[in-house]
Amino acid sequence: MLKTGRLLSLVVRRTSCPPRARRLHLGAAVAVKKYTDTENDYALSVLRNVPMVKELPPATGPLLQEGLDEVLPVAERWCGSDPERVLLLLRHTVERVQRATEAQPFSLEDARLAGFVEAFVRTVPDFTDNQLARALGTLATLDEIRSIYQPHYLALWTALDAVCLDRVTGWNVDRLLHFADAWYPLRLVKQGKFVHKAIWKISNRLRKLTPNQLVRTVFYINLTRVPVENMMDIEVNLQHNFPAFTIADVAVLCMGFFKTETPVRSAELLERIYEKVTAEVATVEDIALTAILKLLRYSSRIPQVPAMHALLDALVPHIPRLSLQACLHVALLGSDIHVCHRGTLEPVVDRFAGSVQQLRLKDAERIAFVLAHGNVALEGGRDVALLRAILADLPNRVPEIVQYPRCYIALLHFLSLRGIHDAALISAAFEPRFLQLAYGRNIGGAGREAVSLDAYAAINLEGVYGTGRRFPPDAFRLVCKLTQDYLPNPRYKLTKSDRMLLDLQGTFGALVREPCQILHLLPHYQRPDILFCVDERAGRVVPLGELAATHEIRTRASVLGERSRDDRLRLVAIVVGSWNCYVRDERRRTGGYAMKLEQLRRLHYDTLEIPWYEWPVYSRDDMRRYLEAKLAPFLSRARSRETIK
Repeated sequence: MLKTGRLLSLVVRRTSCPPRARRLHLGAAVAVKKYTDTENDYALSVLRNVPMVKELPPATGPLLQEGLDEVLPVAERWCGSDPERVLLLLRHTVERVQRATEAQPFSLEDARLAGFVEAFVRTVPDFTDNQLARALGTLATLDEIRSIYQPHYLALWTALDAVCLDRVTGWNVDRLLHFADAWYPLRLVKQGKFVHKAIWKISNRLRKLTPNQLVRTVFYINLTRVPVENMMDIEVNLQHNFPAFTIADVAVLCMGFFKTETPVRSAELLERIYEKVTAEVATVEDIALTAILKLLRYSSRIPQVPAMHALLDALVPHIPRLSLQACLHVALLGSDIHVCHRGTLEPVVDRFAGSVQQLRLKDAERIAFVLAHGNVALEGGRDVALLRAILADLPNRVPEIVQYPRCYIALLHFLSLRGIHDAALISAAFEPRFLQLAYGRNIGGAGREAVSLDAYAAINLEGVYGTGRRFPPDAFRLVCKLTQDYLPNPRYKLTKSDRMLLDLQGTFGALVREPCQILHLLPHYQRPDILFCVDERAGRVVPLGELAATHEIRTRASVLGERSRDDRLRLVAIVVGSWNCYVRDERRRTGGYAMKLEQLRRLHYDTLEIPWYEWPVYSRDDMRRYLEAKLAPFLSRARSRETIK
């Protein structure tokens, strides 16, 4: 039996496709009609309750008097310039494609259809609006299209798209939305130009749309994934007419904001959404709840925390009825602003624990992020049990891992933040072909998850990891350089964390009369720390000299050089804990921050933690007294009294 790391390496070797042309070819052969988007189909079901939306039946009419096989060779002459004949032949062609079998094959790429396709393209500009709708309805009945770029199918839908595009200027809002509805079943909204142009025209009057029109418009904004210039007008309309929208309507609007990466900026509107969901939490559908939770997480800031807690409290008894996807987004709500709601997290973990094999890799990565970032310990070790079960299930997910390699590396990183790892799986992640699969040829463009996982292998698994693969050193330095904060400089704009570092450095120099240095001891972390050296026997600070930035992990040997064997010298790292290093309202360290402190200790640094909520910001005297108390364990009393004089 192959080991998991070896199995992953073999699959990557087989599935990696170096030739650029081959990758482009595969991308063009996507079977668009086979793909169904549950979230968008739910939104469409909401729209079907809107009075203006009507079912678009396929074209109907008299049957062909002749057989299709007799008509196709002379289709151009048979159709002439009669749109009704073209629609009739289209209808019979589609029906024949639908009835095709292996014994009697027939597809849109049949060479006999060339004349009909030419007649169709020539005649489409003469179609009435009703005939256009009938043609779209007929094409929509095709169950599966091998590729939207097959020549005949491409000619059919692009001809219809061009005619609809030409008529945008003459159609009103209702007509534009009516034809957008006709295009949706073809799953060609993103590829075509008509819907984009229609949305652009409608966007000029977003504030004046009726609630039904607004919901339908935002649905297509969601499909195109392109925000309009005045998305704020949608907020204004929604806020002004909020009582007229159902919870399902709100969900569709939330999809539009989230999929176009547009946060809701109105605090009042966010509060009203929170209140509506909280009031209807017992009856809201899973997909609607998931869509709303996505936007609330994306848009919420500190002022929304009370409303967020109220919603999460209301959701607790309903967790058992929710889908796994909805449960995941309940757990994720507030994670961006470091809110960890234990009441909902416990039942969500219980749901996931019994369904590990049903989770997508992305779902496993996201729940691992919540548990790692929140650094929460649940009763009975349920959180650790879930994370271990996710790790144990990874060897069964090799095809999914190869399809989503970055997600796999991120998952291993989040598991490592809780001390859960498998050396073979980490080594497989750093296999050169797998890294190229994840990040392309420019591995230096990797994210912080890759270098953090490599640092975990180097520091936490020292002596255990052995000959396991590592992230390339040159790429490690480059990624660290790109993801680090600059060292704070008073000549430039400073964040609160930067100001705190400089205040600490200045107070330290005034108190001890020896310099300390700000630098990145752990380059895979965004923020730097303050380093100084103490002679333990003499009880005084020893100058270190200027240390250059190397973007490498700073070991004791790299800092002290030949003096590293002197046991009297202690390296002390002053670590600033800014507000986002702690879970909100609990002052518990986040997983990443806790790991930073642990790794510094493993590298033989003494750590001196300065939490933001303890640091006296406004008084230099208070800063001096506070830091003196913190430094007392490292300096002798005599030395302390001497420096104070």
